[in-house]
Amino acid sequence: MSINEYIAGALGGVAGVFVGHPFDTTKIQLQIRTSGDHKIMNSSHAWNMVKAEGFKKGIFRGMMFPLVSYGFVNSVFFGVYSSTIKVLEPDQNTTPTNFQVYTAGCVAGTVQLLLSCPVEVVKCTMQAQIPLKLPSDTVNATIRVADQMTVDCRKYYRGPIHCSRDILANEGPRGFYKGLMTMFFRDVPSYGLYLLVYEGLFKLLVHRNLSDEKGVIASVLAGGVAGCLSWAVIMPLDVIKSRLQTATAGFATYPIDHKGRFRGFWDCAVTSVRNGGYNVLFRGTVLTMARAFPVNAMTFLVYSQVLNELNIVNPSLRHKSSADSS
Repeated sequence: MSINEYIAGALGGVAGVFVGHPFDTTKIQLQIRTSGDHKIMNSSHAWNMVKAEGFKKGIFRGMMFPLVSYGFVNSVFFGVYSSTIKVLEPDQNTTPTNFQVYTAGCVAGTVQLLLSCPVEVVKCTMQAQIPLKLPSDTVNATIRVADQMTVDCRKYYRGPIHCSRDILANEGPRGFYKGLMTMFFRDVPSYGLYLLVYEGLFKLLVHRNLSDEKGVIASVLAGGVAGCLSWAVIMPLDVIKSRLQTATAGFATYPIDHKGRFRGFWDCAVTSVRNGGYNVLFRGTVLTMARAFPVNAMTFLVYSQVLNELNIVNPSLRHKSSADSS
């Protein structure tokens, strides 16, 4: 098994997070703040609120953790994908079928959940603490939010380590896997579609001479389109996932108790629709699409180009997959 895919996947994941984090932070605000005094009306409102907190505490809040972590997540994802393809189609001279590509994508999507779920829980929890209107006199002060509950300001997380320690202390290891089943039903089929669309569109662009010699144009276009399509079909699940993992019920500015207010997937879905209508399940769709194209274009561009260079230094056993030979 070549390590090339793991290294290229890690670098691609880092590049994607850096490009997409501001979009992701803004999307989270739209998805979790749907009622009360803290309701976000539209994408512009959400962006202005995030931007008002500045780069460190707003736009790029909580980015360092996913920046590092998603390097590992994408490393596992692309590495498992490539390894599964080699198992499903051992003949290196045969191009994998669409079914094999889709199946390998689903397998890779399943395995990466072991790492991505904890990353999402910590990242989303920190992003949910925007806006940051903390008292300046003492960290032990309390404030009141829209529902008149008293909030302990010490619950404001200074960083991912502080956040992780609090989750572990209050909920144990299970706290890092809140929303895991929702992520399973969100990620597994969508990752299969993601790679199926990418591989098919990449080959089409190359075969019709619509790309450059190194496949840069094909990687960018195929990656961007694949990202948009795969996200478009799972938006309701993404909204529920965000609300489960942040446990804000759409109005609390600061998490009081990470255990939250939803009993599970159906309780979250029914409560969300009852309070905000079916439209609530599609909040953040425009932002997600705006984020998906550049993020996935950059991810595949870096992945494919780095993999090409690595395959020169350390030749891989397979070069038939378009993701491996762009």
